[in-house]
Amino acid sequence: MVITAASTVEMVQTRFPQAIVEVVEFRDEQTIILKPESLVAVCAYLQKDLAYNFLETVTAIDWPERVPRFDVVYHLLSLPNQCFMRLKVQVGQRREDRPALPSVSDIWPGANWYEREVFDLFGITFTNHPDLRRLLMPPDWTTFPLRKDYPLSGFELPEPHWGGQVPYDTDPGVGEYYQQTLRTSEGRSLNESRVQLNPSQEPGTFSPTAADASPSADGQTSRADKRKG
Repeated sequence: MVITAASTVEMVQTRFPQAIVEVVEFRDEQTIILKPESLVAVCAYLQKDLAYNFLETVTAIDWPERVPRFDVVYHLLSLPNQCFMRLKVQVGQRREDRPALPSVSDIWPGANWYEREVFDLFGITFTNHPDLRRLLMPPDWTTFPLRKDYPLSGFELPEPHWGGQVPYDTDPGVGEYYQQTLRTSEGRSLNESRVQLNPSQEPGTFSPTAADASPSADGQTSRADKRKG
């Protein structure tokens, strides 16, 4: 039997009739929305019996007004059969700060890093993960930057920090701390060029004009001077 995305849906429906919330077909792509408790069993079946041997990615989508709040999305590819399948699981009940799903890293080892990224940026926990810790943000960060209630340009920074962000002792939320400031007030604006040097801006950044006008460390003429000559 030739395995296609459409036949995959049929076989999953036959094998796990109680696991499926909904099946969606859009532009010839098949998506199966699963109950969270059936995720590992269905994934193991797809990997072992239907040769979905490549996990392309795991990501998430935040729907803050919806319950369940998050979609966790798995993109699967069967290399032998050259067909693509998408799985979705919905998690996050009202006032649930850290929704959880079982890890699929035992099925596809590549899920290890993808799940860490989702954990780091959305705050979704993956149980039985071998090394679940933050991947991009500092270990003591208290919030999740890809949630839609996260301020677009971060939180106001306490001095003396000079750019980027620093964690608070408690989650500041998005109320009185909602300040459109990613950098300190003395720093350059987000899209400002670095032609004019601000002595209070980030250390290690220099004005291109000043750099071109000065001799290099070995006393040779700068590239700008060579162009003028």
